[in-house]
Amino acid sequence: MSSYYNLGKKLISGIGQAINKTKTNVPKTEKQKKIRDLKIATQKLKGSKAKLDQSIFEMKTGQPITFKKSTKKSESNKEAYKRIQKDNTKVIKSMLDKATEKKADGGRIGRKLGGGTKGGGSDMGNTNVKKKYKGFSKLPETVQIKINKKLAKKV
Repeated sequence: MSSYYNLGKKLISGIGQAINKTKTNVPKTEKQKKIRDLKIATQKLKGSKAKLDQSIFEMKTGQPITFKKSTKKSESNKEAYKRIQKDNTKVIKSMLDKATEKKADGGRIGRKLGGGTKGGGSDMGNTNVKKKYKGFSKLPETVQIKINKKLAKKV
């Protein structure tokens, strides 16, 4: 049991050693600051040289150039802020317009009575039965004839 524990401990202790061994580059003296700036400039030079070599290779082989020089003016923070505000106002305006619109939105809104063409499932509005004859169909046929002959035949 203890051998497994020691093996596991060795494996876990190896994790994170690279982080512990790398030292931060915080210069304190002027000489150290100049060395730091020189290292940064050297890396920038290497990147520029690689771009130049790539462009020369593409010109020789007739391929399209990868790193084209941009003549456009870069967008300032103020311009970016204005552009984003403009986009946001458009979105908010469309949301407000949709919210204030009195049009129903959705799949089956207005279909309480089961469908149909005008929002209802039955055509009760088209019958000749009036409100005073509401329970008329429940009456016996002989009584219906005595009340109203036309309705007795239709119902």
